[in-house]
Amino acid sequence: AYKLKPLTPHFGAIVEGISLQNRIRKETLKRLEQDLWNHRLLYFTDQGKLSAETQLQISRHFGEIHSTFYKHPKSPHPDIFRVSNDEKEGCTRVGRSGWHIDGTFCEKPFRVQTMHFWSTNKKGSTYFCPLNEVINALTEDERKVWDKIYFVGDSSVHPLIYPHPETHKDTLCFHLGDAFFRVPRENRERER
Repeated sequence: AYKLKPLTPHFGAIVEGISLQNRIRKETLKRLEQDLWNHRLLYFTDQGKLSAETQLQISRHFGEIHSTFYKHPKSPHPDIFRVSNDEKEGCTRVGRSGWHIDGTFCEKPFRVQTMHFWSTNKKGSTYFCPLNEVINALTEDERKVWDKIYFVGDSSVHPLIYPHPETHKDTLCFHLGDAFFRVPRENRERER
């Protein structure tokens, strides 16, 4: 049985005592899924280089795999999006246009994101933020404004605040790159 340690005081957990290299029993996957909904971020340390099939097997437990439109020759599988700061090793300049959630280009944003880092840049950083707490910290007037904002991308339109498909807690859909526009909800409803 694995154990959880808090990653931060507000959200996230470090998972200890489990090897993702080994086939994971369905009961354990179900428990991990419930822990994911409760903590919203699970961080597994010291897992080595997982095979593509291992990563995909774990990911499939959470639903259909959505393959990105970017492909790299060194990706271990077409359904795995390989990212690197070295163009010979993976797709570069990914997620560098600003704070974002993954899957904003889809009809429905990703309900779960799995990532496997074979190595990391010691000078770089990736930040995760508890989005429900951001929303809950808004004043009543700020919330009224945010409730009228839509994310408009190249191929998708999403309300900025929407209920997560599993937890039903308010979360955010945004990408603070070039494709972020403000459109009041009343106007969107008239356009439909």
